[in-house]
Amino acid sequence: MKSGFYSLFQAGGDQDPDDGEAYGLAILAHFKDGRFVGVDQGGCKVSGEYEFDSDDRVAMRLIYDFKAGSQMPDGSTLVADQRLEADLLLAPGAAEGEPQPIDIGLGPMFIRLNWLAGPV
Repeated sequence: MKSGFYSLFQAGGDQDPDDGEAYGLAILAHFKDGRFVGVDQGGCKVSGEYEFDSDDRVAMRLIYDFKAGSQMPDGSTLVADQRLEADLLLAPGAAEGEPQPIDIGLGPMFIRLNWLAGPV
């Protein structure tokens, strides 16, 4: 995974992960030296750590701080701030934009990472 800025797009688990129209921008994040930080379009913060395992998969520890009023993938709206923590193991192609199935406790989704620019 190259250091730099990435956009992370998400799609609900019932949508085709190869259909670009099924995705919405979820997060703009900066990855560098095993750590990442970012925000989503609702102002929620995401942060965590990442590393590659011996099979070139991306192991991530994700911390997502949702703001009250955030709309969840199931259509519900949070009435209070909430923190979600999850461990993900993404396939080697994740850093190259390959769709990845995930479930972080919000129901099944697909994500796609797209590299935007180098680190600052």
